[in-house]
This record gives sequence, C-alpha cells and structure tokens, in this order.
Amino acid sequence: MEVEKRFIRNYLSKQKFSSGKITSGFILTVCILLSLFYWDNSSSISSLLSASHNQVFIDGQYWRLFTTSFVHGDIEHLMSNSLMLFILTYFVTSFYGSFISVGLGFIMGMIINYFVISGYQTDTTLVGASGVIYYLWGFWLVLYVCISKHMHIIGRLIRIGGIFLILLVPTTYSPSTSYMAHYIGFGVGFITGLVYYLLNHKKIAEFEFWEYRVVEELEDPIIEG
Repeated sequence: MEVEKRFIRNYLSKQKFSSGKITSGFILTVCILLSLFYWDNSSSISSLLSASHNQVFIDGQYWRLFTTSFVHGDIEHLMSNSLMLFILTYFVTSFYGSFISVGLGFIMGMIINYFVISGYQTDTTLVGASGVIYYLWGFWLVLYVCISKHMHIIGRLIRIGGIFLILLVPTTYSPSTSYMAHYIGFGVGFITGLVYYLLNHKKIAEFEFWEYRVVEELEDPIIEG
C-alpha cells in the first residue's frame, strides 16, 4: 500500500483579521491629507512634514522621520505609491494584524528614513512612503517562502524572484527617486519577516493541514495469449 499526501491549507489560505480594508483606507487617507497640507505653502503645517539632513541631524527635528513617509512630492508621486501601499497594507494587515503593517511598518519606516537621510547632502529632502512599501514587500515575500511549504523551494524562489524583477526593479532611472530607500526598506522587511517567522513558526504551523490517503497498489495484470 502507498500513502498519498495532499495539501489542504496553511496560514495563508484564509485571512485572519477583518481590519485590512479599514486600515489600508485609513493610511491612504492620511497620506492624501498630509500631502495636501504639504503642497499648500500657505499652511503652517506644510513646513513641518518633510525631512532633510539638516532638519533631522542638525536641528534635531526627529519627528520628521515619521511624517515624511506620509507626504509626497506631487500628485504623480502620490498616485504611484497609493495603489501599492493600499494593497500591501491590506494583505499584511489581513494576515498579520495592523500592528505589523502600520505600527511596526512606520516605525521601521523611520529607521529606513534615518539611514537614507544620513547619507544625503544637507539640503536634500526625502518624502514618500516608498521605504514603507518596500518594507512590506520584503516582509510579505520572505514569509510567503517560509510558509508555503507545500511548494518546492525552487518554485517558491522563482515566484518571488519574478515578482521582485517585475514589480520592484525599476526599468528606468530617475534622479529624483531614492532607490536607497527602496532597497534598505526591502532588506529591513526581509529581516523583520524572518524574525517574525522564527518567533511564531509553531503558531503558524498549527494552520497547516494535509490529507493522507492510503492507495492500494494493484497487482500486475496477467494477460493470457
């Protein structure tokens, strides 16, 4: 007799939290509102949101490391980030909770902004949620590889490699884009995802379910001539 093993479900088969849409909608709304304030030069708030090397490291205005993730340079920049930010916040929140997607996400965003701005010239300003978006990508993809054990490891790596090349590697160069923020964000998300998995792998494994079925082997047929 032979035992046949069939995959049924794992942690990623069903959403665990119902707050995905509300959380992602809230974050997107905050980005839109703060970006509007940032663009309005007549507003007293507009000058307090973005972050540059001088403002953070010389003037000591460290809150800017947080607020600058919500503001964008123009409507095109906001639109290019909005879709991906909404989708990733929705999925990470739906499976891992709003603390991971928003709380930890924007805390890590501050760390990402700190390292990026520290390497800038004194008058260069960093704005946008790209660091947080790439953090969420790194977090999601490494956990996908760790959890989807029903697939061969090569298949999993090919999938995330394809996503990385298609969605995360730019096809053109723009001097106004902080590629450092992108890849520092991805690396921080990757490491955070690994740590999260190591701390929660037993809980995650409880959702993995396989079906085992005994298959009877038939005797070789005898054909009489």
